[in-house]
Amino acid sequence: MKTQPLTLAALLALACLAAPAAQADVRLDSGRHHHTGVRLDGDDVLIRAQDRSEARITPAGDLYIGDRQVGVTAPQRKLLVQYNAGIHDIEHRGLEIGRSAITLVGGIIGPLVTAALAGEDDDEIEARARASAEPLKQQGRELCKVAKAEYRLQEQIAEQLPAFRPYTVMDNDSDDDCHIDDDEV
Repeated sequence: MKTQPLTLAALLALACLAAPAAQADVRLDSGRHHHTGVRLDGDDVLIRAQDRSEARITPAGDLYIGDRQVGVTAPQRKLLVQYNAGIHDIEHRGLEIGRSAITLVGGIIGPLVTAALAGEDDDEIEARARASAEPLKQQGRELCKVAKAEYRLQEQIAEQLPAFRPYTVMDNDSDDDCHIDDDEV
């Protein structure tokens, strides 16, 4: 099948939409409630609970609920340090995926437009685009694994530190599993 002008327009639209979206603010939405979530404030991790209260976890493993510091044991502090580092890792990976997406779009749009204008087969163009996107998809798969590990860590903290329970806003519902194409991660 020869490429239609609509395909070319769709490729250009994709490039225009993907680049700004790849630089979006990185946050973890809980999926449970629209007003809960996890975000970064400098080196600290802020977690908003369902009741809209906030907890803060510092890189040193200090836990603040509201303005009050919560006493933690050495093992709890170790988990909180891991949690803070894990959220930062998720942010870093998300930003890397965004940069990779921009590079991908910038690197493939020209050749794809050239191929479309040259009348190459749509299936061949799509196969080339999919092959170019494979490294980006692998980054997405890895991010999903890291996010699931962070969910498990969150649950472990809540078991050992009951004051943290309201701030377990990341969920692990099967409906929210990571899917990259048809792969479930």
